[in-house]
Amino acid sequence: MNGLRAVVVCLVIACAAVVSPAAAVTPNPAVTPSWSALPVPAAAPPMTVSDLAARGPAEAWATGYEQAADGLRPMVYRWNGTAWSRDTTFPGAGEPGWLGKVQFVGTDVWIFHNRAGEGEILRRSASGWSALPLPQTLWTYQDFTATPGAAWVVGEDDTGLKVLHYDGSHWTAQSTPAGVLYLMGVTARAADDAWAWADTSTGTAVLHWDGTAWQDAKVPLPPDSNVHTVLLEPSGRITIGGSQYTDGVARTYVMTFNGHVWRTAHPPLGDTYTEGMVRGPDGALWLPVRSDRAFQSKYARVDGPRTTFSYGPERTNAIDVKPRVLTRAGSSLLSFGTVEIYGSKPNLMSERLGG
Repeated sequence: MNGLRAVVVCLVIACAAVVSPAAAVTPNPAVTPSWSALPVPAAAPPMTVSDLAARGPAEAWATGYEQAADGLRPMVYRWNGTAWSRDTTFPGAGEPGWLGKVQFVGTDVWIFHNRAGEGEILRRSASGWSALPLPQTLWTYQDFTATPGAAWVVGEDDTGLKVLHYDGSHWTAQSTPAGVLYLMGVTARAADDAWAWADTSTGTAVLHWDGTAWQDAKVPLPPDSNVHTVLLEPSGRITIGGSQYTDGVARTYVMTFNGHVWRTAHPPLGDTYTEGMVRGPDGALWLPVRSDRAFQSKYARVDGPRTTFSYGPERTNAIDVKPRVLTRAGSSLLSFGTVEIYGSKPNLMSERLGG
């Protein structure tokens, strides 16, 4: 009888092992996606990476500027799904200046361009590059965003804050609510759905443009906090990333609006700057973070209450690897930034997860 019982117990254990859910979902390390290095043609160091945007796996654009002998020079790189290449065919490519945010507007690519102090928007269509000048020169060009039927440039001149709005035909200057001192960033989902984060006389605030006027969106930001970025999604979801200060110490927060209520979380990211945060193809939030390994980049993945980290490929003799911006490219993620190899100045780098 005892022998029969032992046989039955063994059979039960064996069957449980076969049908165990944990065993069924254990990932195969051989097929787990990992970050890989993508070669980038070198620029003239030191350089600064401004932005990165993709339209599917076969088209992405990265912007910034390099240091020439007589000052800054704009740089733009294109990803075609296989390799990065530098584009030098846009107006003002060989002149002093820098490139900022890049956006896809319909079938075109729009990029903010500071051309020797004069602001303009570069537009690339199937027929090539063109430039849309701003109606006035600003002291500071803080940010830019565009969507079908509208574009905004925010900054300052000698009279103070300026919000320049393009409706597809004409530029106009827009006013902001009383107490707004400075706009730190702007983004838009549609011509009548734009958002900006501002420094006001009472602290940081988030503003909303509804097609008629800019108004305080009454976002319940954490006390003593600032905003680094606002992510707008077609579903209506909004994600805000920033820093909250407690006793002079900063810690990262993430706020999400599901269409009804704002929820705030403090993922274990220290005081990470969240400007490079994106929504990945897996639905989680991804952002570059300060790496604890000199020869590898590091990325955080925030999925609800769970935060995990992954490293980029090991780079021989690297002493500082800094991905600056991320973007979703189809089912993969692309990053763009700089890497410093021992004995040389930092130069450009790019990495991809999946794909």
